[in-house]
Amino acid sequence: MRLDKGKAHIMLCAFIGVTATWFMNHQMGYGAIVSNGIIGVLAAILLPGPLAGATYAASFVGMSSMAVIPSLMGAAVGGIVVGLILALTAEIYAGIGGKGGTTAALAVLITKTIMGFFG
Repeated sequence: MRLDKGKAHIMLCAFIGVTATWFMNHQMGYGAIVSNGIIGVLAAILLPGPLAGATYAASFVGMSSMAVIPSLMGAAVGGIVVGLILALTAEIYAGIGGKGGTTAALAVLITKTIMGFFG
């Protein structure tokens, strides 16, 4: 994978989307749906379309329960994982419905596996 500026932006937005959603969900107590909604609206207002979509899709990872992703560090790992998946598959699955949720689910499974090695 060649890391160009566009892919780096996708990875950064994904990382921020996951960690911000997780923080709002678990530390601020807004809950998963409200946290995801706030991040989605902010992304739509502040970012161009492709980055807003990546941020919103990544925020699904931050909706995970404490039993799945128990810490902000775990959310950070999830942000890196989902960012890599989104950056690697941006051209492959363009226009395919359900990509955001499927990508987030895969990222959560990979993150949970990685965290299992260290926990």
